[in-house]
Amino acid sequence: MGNDLRARIKRVAGSQKRWADATGMSTENVSRILTGKYPVPEWWEAMLELLERLPPKDWPERWR
Repeated sequence: MGNDLRARIKRVAGSQKRWADATGMSTENVSRILTGKYPVPEWWEAMLELLERLPPKDWPERWR
């Protein structure tokens, strides 16, 4: 799951750091979640699904 999730985050945000900044999380917590040390928050899945389905021109400013 971590690799698939990591790939999805990279497609949407470009990097773990940008994902962390946009979600208000620390890069350390994002890394821990992606390595399986913490459970994946359900809202991550919802955000990824939303951003994957919206054209980038319709994304909120902080995601562009």
